Amino acid sequence: MHSRFLAAATMLALVVAGSILPADAAKVCKDAVSAKARSAAQVSDTSREKRARDNAIDNWSNRARDTYGYTYKFWWRAEDKKVECGGGASAKHCTVSAKPCRVY
Repeated sequence: MHSRFLAAATMLALVVAGSILPADAAKVCKDAVSAKARSAAQVSDTSREKRARDNAIDNWSNRARDTYGYTYKFWWRAEDKKVECGGGASAKHCTVSAKPCRVY
């Protein structure tokens, strides 16, 4: 009896898993959003650039949320991501751009 229940539960799980659409099939994206950040922290160049990049992505997230709503604020869901960083020895700056997306 237990093995029949397990087999039925396994079959049901496979049917349900097969009927779910992939996340990209239900993705809705908006126009690209851009944001910038700068870091002049007294740390290594690598750390300064990482801070500038992370802050630019945080700024992008806030701008995407304010423009399109909470469900569009997630950088990891965005498409066409672009990250450009530069600067000298005393400060680094980064500009990020991406199309905010949400999944139904």
